[in-house]
Amino acid sequence: MFGGIRYEQAVYGSFPFWSKGYALLAASPGCPPAWRDALKRACGRFGERPAGVGRFRSVFAMPVDRSAWMVVQADSLGCDDQGRPGALAFHGLFVSSWSYRRAGACPLAFEPAFRTDWTASDQDAPLAQGRLKPAGLGGREEDAADPRVDSIVEALSRNRRVVVQTGEPADALLRSTWRRLSGRTRRATRAASWAFGNANGFDFLALPRLGSLVLDGTELVLAAGWTPPRS
Repeated sequence: MFGGIRYEQAVYGSFPFWSKGYALLAASPGCPPAWRDALKRACGRFGERPAGVGRFRSVFAMPVDRSAWMVVQADSLGCDDQGRPGALAFHGLFVSSWSYRRAGACPLAFEPAFRTDWTASDQDAPLAQGRLKPAGLGGREEDAADPRVDSIVEALSRNRRVVVQTGEPADALLRSTWRRLSGRTRRATRAASWAFGNANGFDFLALPRLGSLVLDGTELVLAAGWTPPRS
């Protein structure tokens, strides 16, 4: 893939080196205000971290507008500047809809571009525009080992929302599912490998608790201990 996929980027979060609470840390010059605002809104809707949830990293992807997508890594930093636990950093990558399609329309394809090493010096200079060679989805060997994949693929292909309860980010499940989805379904699916609520309207959502969700009965809900129906 000559030249890779070009992306703009921005970082939003609560960091131990400042006293601003949640705010935008830095952005690349080509990241317009509308995209920065969209990132802040999406991160604000990520949900409140439940008690007992430890350190984690997860990823989510959703359209910014009709021409662009954002792919965001949520990273738990530990404590904020006041020593309070639960601080999060969100690294957002922005690509055209065509580039998202070119990357396989998979959030995990953007993992090589994500950073976690944010410091106070990042406030002093804008981030650079980046280029990315998307990560592959790997082979299919592990797909058959997860009995949830077939049901999830069928539901998403029929435009049903999928909610998965899990004690850790569901990157492996998302990867196995995306290997099986059609390109058309991938491009239409908002996905989060882990979040704490669904104010962002994800079509595929993994989360540690189901209690905070408002469900309408049309979703495929895979709670802890779920087993596939017998044929």
